Amino acid sequence: MKDNIIQFPIKKRLREVEEERDLEEMEREFFVEECTETAQVILLMIEELLSEDHSSFNDIDFRDKLLPESRDMFVVVNMISSMLLRYGGVHHFLHEYLDVIYEKIMETHE
Repeated sequence: MKDNIIQFPIKKRLREVEEERDLEEMEREFFVEECTETAQVILLMIEELLSEDHSSFNDIDFRDKLLPESRDMFVVVNMISSMLLRYGGVHHFLHEYLDVIYEKIMETHE
């Protein structure tokens, strides 16, 4: 090599870019996990609220997959998780459905 040619640290920069991508992916995975866990905590809070003695819903069971209200709650929890993901800029397949549902609900209010 000639002494007057500047050698750019291409390999070093490629490693740095890969490390940055890995860090971004780890942060994204952590955020997705946090959204899922937060939705699960909200489910627990709803169950606790509904289980109070004076509630008409104290016998509701969101854990029995054969019950329609359990299936409804499964969807609701996933909708909450999807909403949190949208807040963080992470795409979720439910976003399109939520937009359509929102429009339909708004139509009924007008």
